[in-house]
Amino acid sequence: MANGQGQGYGGAGGYGAAPRQNPYGQAPYGPNPYAQPVPPPQPYPQQHPHPQQQPYPPQPYPPRQPQPVPPQQAHPAARQPYAAAQFGAPPHPGAGRPGGFPGPAPRRNRLAVLLQFLLQWIYAPLWVLALVLLFVVLILADYNGGGPSSDGWLKVNRGFIPPRRLRAELTGRPEDWERYATPVLARRIAAAEAAYAAGDGEVQADLGRVVTAGLALRLYRGLGADGVVRLAERYGWHGVASGTDAGHVRLARHFPAPAGLDVPAPQDPPAAPGTPWGPQPVRFAPLLPFVFLLQIVYVPVYGLLTCWVNRPEPDYWDRWGARWTVGPRAFRAEFTGSPAAWDRHIRRILKRDTDRIRAATRTPDGGPVSRIHLKRATYRGAGAHQALRLAAEQGWSLDPAYTPDPANSLRLHRLDRP
Repeated sequence: MANGQGQGYGGAGGYGAAPRQNPYGQAPYGPNPYAQPVPPPQPYPQQHPHPQQQPYPPQPYPPRQPQPVPPQQAHPAARQPYAAAQFGAPPHPGAGRPGGFPGPAPRRNRLAVLLQFLLQWIYAPLWVLALVLLFVVLILADYNGGGPSSDGWLKVNRGFIPPRRLRAELTGRPEDWERYATPVLARRIAAAEAAYAAGDGEVQADLGRVVTAGLALRLYRGLGADGVVRLAERYGWHGVASGTDAGHVRLARHFPAPAGLDVPAPQDPPAAPGTPWGPQPVRFAPLLPFVFLLQIVYVPVYGLLTCWVNRPEPDYWDRWGARWTVGPRAFRAEFTGSPAAWDRHIRRILKRDTDRIRAATRTPDGGPVSRIHLKRATYRGAGAHQALRLAAEQGWSLDPAYTPDPANSLRLHRLDRP
């Protein structure tokens, strides 16, 4: 039985037949631009529709054909930063180390080290004897000071290998060099810090001071400058660029300016005798002539002895040597004990130091900041407070970059130019 379409049940166009995909795409109706596309059964649809037959909305994530990209040849210099960032720059000496300090130096020949160690016990005493004879000849020949500009040939210890360093030289291992260089570095740092406590160091803009120390290459050859800097950081020091001097490693430490100092002002009442800022006990006057004569022999002997003594204070002479000597200018003031004589002596020393600063800088005012150092022998009978009062009359005041030590010395400064 027909169903009005010319087909029966189960026919090609009847009930139960497969639905037509696009009835509007057949003649005589023509294409329908508003028709929604029916998903095709295959998973890869055709991707070339007519512009007027573009489906709305487009299919999500349509597959794209990879487009060939022509290779671009970049300049080697333009690719260098990227290559360095990806793979790192080529290694060079000092690269990758903190501060760019070089690593271990090339090892010396073992045979040469052994020969030097064995022969030094013969040539070192002969070297010292030759130097003694040379000085005697120079003295007898009325030596006028000419000669070589460097005194390196006087340093016998530079060509001497101590037994403690022999192991490090032969093995070349960094741990052996570190074992040898650590106590040497500790002594150098202790000496530099003792020099700072005695007033050494370069004053900075923040009134702090920087002290420096150094080691020669022969003392850390197998450890390297970077290893020495690493050891120095344990003591609070840091490395400093040595510039063109590759035979040494430079170390420095910045000490801040002292704070919270309790010092008297020049206008304060005079300090009591016996106190650090007051007059110090003077020596027995009748003994001063004998002290003055004996020091002619005592001072040279003392100087020779102190050259071989490992003392912790670099200002050892200011602290101890001056206690047993008397200068010709301070003789009258100390012999008479007159306050007026002490005042004249202090003013004379202040004028001498001021003139010396002006002569050194060749300017009338001496420079932006001038600094002088008064020794204990200058104001022994008058006191440090009286010396500070007389110095204030000429514009001098206590230097804030130093910790006051009135019992031994006074450090003064003056702002000569704004």
